[in-house]
Amino acid sequence: MPLLPVTPRRRAVALLLAALGGCAGPAAPPPAAPGFSADTATREGLISGAAATEPGCAALPDALWVRAGDRAECLRFGSGGFGGEPARRAIVYIPGDPGGAAYRTAGGRPQIEEVSPAYELSDAARHAFAQARSAALGGIPVLVLGRPGMQGSSGDHAQDRHTRAEVALVDAGLTALRQRFGIEELVLLGFSSGGAVVANLLPRRDDIACAVIGSAPLDLKAYYRRPDGSLPDGYAMRAGALADPLDSIPAIRPGPEIYVIGDRQDRMVPAASWTAWVAAAQQAGLQVHAAQVAGLDRPDLGRGAAASRHLTASRGFEVARACATGMPPDQVMRALQAGATLLVPRGRRLHGAEIRAALAGRRLRGLEWEPAMNVLSAWGADGTLTYFSLGRVTRPLGQWRWRVEGDRLCTTRHGCTEVLADAGALHLVSGHPAQLRLTLLTAAAAPDEIVGCGSIRPGRSGRWRRAGWPAAMSGHAGRVSARPPGWHRPPRRHCRRRAARPRGRGSARPVRRRSSAACHRHCRRRWRAGRPGRSWRRHPRRRGCR
Repeated sequence: MPLLPVTPRRRAVALLLAALGGCAGPAAPPPAAPGFSADTATREGLISGAAATEPGCAALPDALWVRAGDRAECLRFGSGGFGGEPARRAIVYIPGDPGGAAYRTAGGRPQIEEVSPAYELSDAARHAFAQARSAALGGIPVLVLGRPGMQGSSGDHAQDRHTRAEVALVDAGLTALRQRFGIEELVLLGFSSGGAVVANLLPRRDDIACAVIGSAPLDLKAYYRRPDGSLPDGYAMRAGALADPLDSIPAIRPGPEIYVIGDRQDRMVPAASWTAWVAAAQQAGLQVHAAQVAGLDRPDLGRGAAASRHLTASRGFEVARACATGMPPDQVMRALQAGATLLVPRGRRLHGAEIRAALAGRRLRGLEWEPAMNVLSAWGADGTLTYFSLGRVTRPLGQWRWRVEGDRLCTTRHGCTEVLADAGALHLVSGHPAQLRLTLLTAAAAPDEIVGCGSIRPGRSGRWRRAGWPAAMSGHAGRVSARPPGWHRPPRRHCRRRAARPRGRGSARPVRRRSSAACHRHCRRRWRAGRPGRSWRRHPRRRGCR
């Protein structure tokens, strides 16, 4: 679709975006850190892999130089919730594969074919993820450990994925984290392929108090098997190097509480690949609790993410916190089976003026809870809410509207919510009982990224989006789509004239319909007001508009 012609209003939009981001044009990705051949926090570095030197790793404050066998790598991490004293327990999150990643085998070597732009994460964003999670979980310490070849860690993700070498390197990384932060016991949380790593760590460590595994391929043969029952050549060539969690069950020592959660309709990791592990572990006498939970989706992740029912990380964090705080397993299982929340938001409720003072004109990092998504947001004093990409080159992703109604914050992305202030964070909650929607860190976002400009254009069905980014970032279903401020003209098809029809059964008097032009003017006024999507569609004055 060609870009729209430049008008004074659109020129003002571009100037606003430049003011928010401080950009004058497209910016090239910054070079890798000294001592690194590439930055695996970028898509290019993830595909190519990276090598690192020990001095280069030691120069980074959030890096661990670890050795396992003949391998030595630099693993990056993010931390949140740690004070000056050693922590008795901490949640360590081991993430899954990059969002929207597609793998292939070429020349006998596994490779990454493509990955979603949403994968890229700056150093500040990685730490903000851990800090926001810690704040949402009541202040419990949280660590996010990057797997080899991912999120800034050195290595080759495509080759290390699901291998014994990956498990050994992560194992060494956990030992280094314990020494650095003085942690006594670990609460491990692994999502997707990160859950397979956690399952393989159980027989290797005796300091695990709890392990939570979500939507994980715990039977690699069942995971890789094709619909016709055959196994791909890539699996056969790597079978000797793969670490199948099903084979490690006999070596697991009794003791830690193990929770396995997933959606039986998951389209990315079949349920058979984790139910077989649960049955075998329970038969071996291990304390394994399995529960069906609703998997969520993030269409903005690109290929394979739509209608996957795969994302269970947020629910996993709830279970990890419950286990870390000593909640009895039967109580945890009852909540999971009933679909009830395990996390009660806490904090002082803010009033209208306090909400505006806390948000207006600020640029804040945070975390959307369901589905889990890191955010970098700018809350304009004019009522615009802008999300930016999280890589080291930031670009606008989408724009919404926000306003304060009484003592509630209303946005066209999250609806109307209450705002709770608690220890350096703002929690947007809604519903009864209250559920977290968004956690924002009150510390201003550090300007450590290079800001690039991006054009914003209308997508299909009247959705406004930045050129080159998935249309799914334009908003949640049932709410007004994202659009730049000032671009209030809805698609003409929403305001087309309809033929007159009887007012009701048995009535011959037709309903008066607005002309097409009058209908269009009315719709434009509703959009200009920045109301939630349901307003202009259901407003009584809308009669005759469509």
